[in-house]
Amino acid sequence: MKRLLGKLRRGKPARSVAGKARTRTWRERLSGLRRRLTPGEKPRLLLAWDFGQLEAALLSGKGESGEVLATASSRQASFAAALDEVLAALARQTLLEPRRVVLAARALQPAIARLPVSPEKPRPAAQMRELLQSELEPVLAEFGAIWSVGALLEANGYISPQQRQQILAHEVARREQRLPPLRFGELALDMELIERETLDRCIEEQQALQHLDATIVSGWCGRIVEERPLWLACGVGSSSYREWQEALAEHKLRLEACLPLAWLVSEAASPGSASEPGAAATIALELHREEVVAVHRQAGQVLETRNEGRMERALQTDWLCRLIADWGGDTRTQLELVCVYPEDAGAAALCDELLLCTGHPTRLRQPQEVWRDFWPALARAAFSRTPQLPRIVDRELRGSPWKDHDVRRLAALGLVVVVLAGIEGVQQFSLQRLDAQLEERARVDREKSLNSQREATFNSELKALASDLESSRKQLEPLLNDRERLSTITAMRHNLPDLLLALAQAVGGDAVLEGLRNSKQSSNASSMQVVAWSPSYTAAQDFVNRTAELTGALGYGVAQTEIVERKGRNGRSGHEVSFWLVLDGDDLEGEARTPEASRRAAPPAPSTGISAVTPASRP
Repeated sequence: MKRLLGKLRRGKPARSVAGKARTRTWRERLSGLRRRLTPGEKPRLLLAWDFGQLEAALLSGKGESGEVLATASSRQASFAAALDEVLAALARQTLLEPRRVVLAARALQPAIARLPVSPEKPRPAAQMRELLQSELEPVLAEFGAIWSVGALLEANGYISPQQRQQILAHEVARREQRLPPLRFGELALDMELIERETLDRCIEEQQALQHLDATIVSGWCGRIVEERPLWLACGVGSSSYREWQEALAEHKLRLEACLPLAWLVSEAASPGSASEPGAAATIALELHREEVVAVHRQAGQVLETRNEGRMERALQTDWLCRLIADWGGDTRTQLELVCVYPEDAGAAALCDELLLCTGHPTRLRQPQEVWRDFWPALARAAFSRTPQLPRIVDRELRGSPWKDHDVRRLAALGLVVVVLAGIEGVQQFSLQRLDAQLEERARVDREKSLNSQREATFNSELKALASDLESSRKQLEPLLNDRERLSTITAMRHNLPDLLLALAQAVGGDAVLEGLRNSKQSSNASSMQVVAWSPSYTAAQDFVNRTAELTGALGYGVAQTEIVERKGRNGRSGHEVSFWLVLDGDDLEGEARTPEASRRAAPPAPSTGISAVTPASRP
C-alpha cells in the first residue's frame, strides 16, 4: 500500500506537468494566431476543386499578402460533401471561422478569346458576356467530351487506376473473343467493382458536362500585346456556379471570386524576375487528370494556351513536343513540367527527353511544390487590382442593378406604385376629411334636430303650462275677487267709525243726513250709500264736497252722486243728494268721482228755487 501511494504521489506531478505543457502549447498557438491576424481582419478560405478532390487552405492577412494557417483535403465525390469534410478538418486545427471564399475550379475553363473589342474601351458587362458566350461554348464542349465514365469513376475515387486498366483489358479481350460489346460501366458492374447507384451518379455527371447550359457565367481580362488586343476569358455553366454558391451559403460563406484551376497551378508563388519586361518566355505543361494544358507565358503573362486530352494513354515525349512545337523560337525559353497530382509524380524521366527533343531547359515541379506555391498565387490572382488571369467576381457578376432592364422596369413600376400610393394616400386623406366634415355636419344637424325637438317639446310643455296657468287663473280669479271684496269689507268695517265721524262733521246747517245703507242691505258690503237732504242745490253740492274732503284722508272717495229735487220732511222744497263712499280705485258701477267732477256734472240751479229732479250724473 505504501509503495502504491508513493507511486501515485510520484506520478501526480508528472501528469500536472503534462497538463501545463498542453495548456502552454494552446496558448502559444492562440498567441501565434493573434500575431498573424491584425485586429478586425477575417481569414479567407481558399478552395481548389477538381473532380472528386477538394483542397482547402485558411489564409490570414489582407489583400494579396497572407499566410497559410491550416490546410485540409477531401476525396468526396460531390462538392457539398467535400466542403463539409474540409470545414470540419479546419475547425479541428484552428478556432478561426472564415466568411469569404475564393474558389479555383477545374470545371471553370480558361481560354483566349478573339473579340472585336479593345481592352482599353471594353463593352458593358452584359454585352461582354454575350460576346464570350459563343467563344466559350466550344471550349466547354471540348472539355466535357474528354470525360468518359471511366475517367469520372477514377477521378471520383470509385475505382483505382489499376482497376481501370483491368476493365480496359477485359474490354479488349471481349472484342478479341468477338463477344457482345459492353460499355465501361457495365463491365465494371460485372466485375463487381462498383454499384449501380455509383454508375448512375457518374452518368449524370457526364451528361451535365456534355450538355451545356443555356447561360455561361464568364469572366475576362484584356491587354494590348504587340498592338493587338488579347482577351483572356473563363467560363462555366450557370448550374455548376449556382451549385457552388448554394453549398457555400449553407455554411454562411460568401463566394468572393472564382478562378480557373488550369492556369493557376503553373503560376509562380511570387512574380519576381519572371514579370520583368526582358525575362525569358516560359512554357508550362500542366498534367491534369485526363488532360494536358500547355501555357505559354512572356514576362509572367499568358500569351497562348493549348490543351489536349490524354485519352487513356501514357505520357509520351512526342505528342508533348508536338503540342508546343511552334512556341520554342526563343532560345531562352524554359520548360516546366507541372505535376498536379501524385499519380503523375513519376514523370521525372520526361524532363530529360523534353530537353533532348526541344533543346530548352526543363524543370519538374512536384505536387508538394505546386500546392505550396498555389495558395499565394491564388490569393494574388483573386485580390489583385490589376488581375493577370480571368476571374469571376461575384460582386461584378451582379453588376449595378440599374444596368438591368428588369431592375429598371421594376424600379419604374415601384415608382409608379409609390406615386399611386401617394395619390391614394392623398385621396384617402381628403376622403377622411370629407367624411369628418360630413360627420360634423351630420352631428350639427342631429343637434339642431334634437334642439328643435327639445324646443318643440318645450313649447308644447309651455303651452300646456300656459293653458294650465290660464285654467288656474280662471279658477283663482273668483277667489281673488272674493279676497279683494272681503278685504274691502274688512277695511269698511274697520274704517266705519271714522267714516261716520267724517259724515257727522260734514253735515252742517245746510244738510240733513237721512240714511246710510250698503248695496246688499247687509253688513257684508264694501261700499256705503249716503242719502241726505239740503234746502238748496248749492248746499247739497257743498255737503258732497265736504264729505269727499273728509273721507279722502281715510282712502275713500265719492262716486255715483245724484242730486234730485224733492220736498223734505217738513214739506219744504229742497234737494235730495245720494252718493256712494267707496275705497279709492274701487268701482261699484263706475269710477269714483272727485268733487270737481261732480260739480262739473251737476245741472244748474233752478231759477224758481225748487228744481226738478236731476238725473244721477255718472263719471
